[in-house]
Amino acid sequence: MSDRQTSSNENPVYQSDSRSKTPSILNGSSLSFDVLNGNNARSLKTRYDTKSSCSNSLYGSKATVQTPVLIPNPNTIRRSQRVKKYILNKVFTDTAYADGEYEPGEEIDLSGPKEENRDTWSGRFDFFLSCLGYAVGLGAVWRFPYLCYKNGGGVFLIPYLIFLFFVGIPLFYLELNIGQFTSQGPILCWKMAPIFKGLGISMNISSFYFCLYYNMIIAYSLYFLYNSFQSPLPWSKCEYSWSSPNCTDDFGEDFVVKCNQADVYRDDNGLCYNYSGPAGKTQIGWWNVQKRLEFKKPILPSQDYYNNYILQKTPGLENSGTLVWQLVLCLGIAWIIVFLCIFKGIKSSGKVVYFTSLFPYVVLLILGINGWTLPGAGIGIEFYLKPDFNKLLEISVWFDAAVQIFFTMSTSYGGLITLASYNKFNQHTLRDTFVITISNALTAIFAGFVVFSYIGYLAEVTQQEVKDVVSSGSGLSFIVFPFAVTQLVGAPFWSVIFFIMMLTLGLDSQFATLETIITSVCDGVPRVKKYKKLLIAFLCTVMYLLGLTYCTQGGQYWIEIMDRFASGWAVLLIGTLECICIGWVYGYKNFQKDISLMIGKNCLDCCLSWYWSLCWKFVSPILLFGLAIFSIIQYKPLQTDDYVFPVWANWIGHLMTASILSGIVGWAIYMLIDATCINKRSLRTLIEPEKDWGPLLIEHKRLAIHLKNLSNFHTLEADNKKLSKAQAHVNAVMVA
Repeated sequence: MSDRQTSSNENPVYQSDSRSKTPSILNGSSLSFDVLNGNNARSLKTRYDTKSSCSNSLYGSKATVQTPVLIPNPNTIRRSQRVKKYILNKVFTDTAYADGEYEPGEEIDLSGPKEENRDTWSGRFDFFLSCLGYAVGLGAVWRFPYLCYKNGGGVFLIPYLIFLFFVGIPLFYLELNIGQFTSQGPILCWKMAPIFKGLGISMNISSFYFCLYYNMIIAYSLYFLYNSFQSPLPWSKCEYSWSSPNCTDDFGEDFVVKCNQADVYRDDNGLCYNYSGPAGKTQIGWWNVQKRLEFKKPILPSQDYYNNYILQKTPGLENSGTLVWQLVLCLGIAWIIVFLCIFKGIKSSGKVVYFTSLFPYVVLLILGINGWTLPGAGIGIEFYLKPDFNKLLEISVWFDAAVQIFFTMSTSYGGLITLASYNKFNQHTLRDTFVITISNALTAIFAGFVVFSYIGYLAEVTQQEVKDVVSSGSGLSFIVFPFAVTQLVGAPFWSVIFFIMMLTLGLDSQFATLETIITSVCDGVPRVKKYKKLLIAFLCTVMYLLGLTYCTQGGQYWIEIMDRFASGWAVLLIGTLECICIGWVYGYKNFQKDISLMIGKNCLDCCLSWYWSLCWKFVSPILLFGLAIFSIIQYKPLQTDDYVFPVWANWIGHLMTASILSGIVGWAIYMLIDATCINKRSLRTLIEPEKDWGPLLIEHKRLAIHLKNLSNFHTLEADNKKLSKAQAHVNAVMVA
């Protein structure tokens, strides 16, 4: 049998061969270990891994004590265990962390993972801007205004702010610290309670759905951007090829002609007629504005352009129609852009966000200054701020507010954990949490001021109520803002700028979400790291092909389904279980010690300590779980404006939700079966930290002396120091 040795700096080197079963410390030391073999004994093979029964014995041994280590015959291991061991060795681990034995002659490194094995952010602000861009995405400009519009304006801000401070901020802080402390993605970071590791699976499934439909929104922006290089803008006037009968582009004095003459006839339908002349009765205008609006409700040209030209939208999901080749092309370009920006890893995407994170604020400010000076802007802003308290009795308002917090803060999707896992160990997560979350909320609220100023202007010129100006679907930003830029001098230029902003907003979130999936795959299957570019290309291609469904004429209906069910109460339950895992299973005090190890104890010894404790243990999980239950009880089929989705479409949405939760439920069932039937261990091990839970790097493991699961590691470290001193003494004596 070939020689086998293990070394770490001055650590002992073990050696066994066919002539001797007694490993000894080399380099002339008189210290030794004796290995006693049983009937089925074989030569010692070990590695640095706390799961190995052999290495567990060696961890607690003293250099001067003979420690028996029994190595069973592999033939006595059950077939299921051998299959599991083979899969772990050959597929899901690399040689540094293999769950079995090393090949002959392979060096075993006790020093742990090296920093170069995992990327880190190259710049000081890379992480901050990536998180800011991930959180402040299209959800602030595209989704938040239409939810306010749908739920009665200003009243929506009340539940939104409540969930921000009692759910959004605590979960944001929780996920940043988990990712930074473990330097692992969402698949491996939940080892503090193994039964909860399914949270990472569910996060990745949810992120996968998010990537599919979110990139379609980016594709819409690309299509609008292409059409913006025309003067005048094609949606500034109604055109016969795509406009509906109610399309109105002239809101001047002729929109409603008042009949003030004394000799005219006023009909009950709001029309007024002139009886003079041989032609008899002649319509000359409208004496009642409301009747005018009921007879012919004006539709903005930008709304018809979006529905009939960009989407080529069918009347319903029952008829999805054919592929729109322009959208197919734009979606392909969108995925190519995503691939080019992230294929070199976080070091490339971390530089892109310097532009994509800051540029949208400049454009929003310019559009806002113009919108606030338009006539009627005050009407829209009043609708935005003035709450209708009766709406607070509707559970849908609270549900939409909670989901919007998760959507804009990007919590429970795994992206924050992924981004934080590339941090340096002492990154100040407390400061980043408050700056990013407050910036996110202010951006969404600021975008609402901009959107509703233009909606108020439209209400003024069309003589309508604010709530009746445009449809409240998810395409609100593709209707109001495109029309808004037509009111600016140099409209094509501002249209190009606006859709570049929409593009950058979407790409930030898309980068982080796709990086979540990539990181999870690489963490779970380390051998694919050397094929990372091929993995990214494969994922982009697969998601592009799956996303072709949204390129059909009924694609917008599928996006509505994804937006409702992929970002619904399943995400709320994930957030609930995160809080339970940290607050009750792993323990708030343990997690507090983990955080203080990174950012210092002074950051926790304040009133915020009570805030985190109350939120993680009580307020956040109770709010989220209660809201999820009430939303299920008061469930209403999906509906957009006057269109009610068919029953089968809702069932598809429910299956989508179930698939997200299958990660949590499926993993928990697997762990229970493994503990009771396969490995037959105590169920308590399912809620206790695994032996490798903690910081990834060896220098940080040494600091985590409060982690009991690393006690064997710390014992070995102490023994290594003693042996190093003994070796130095022996060498000094020999030299003398």
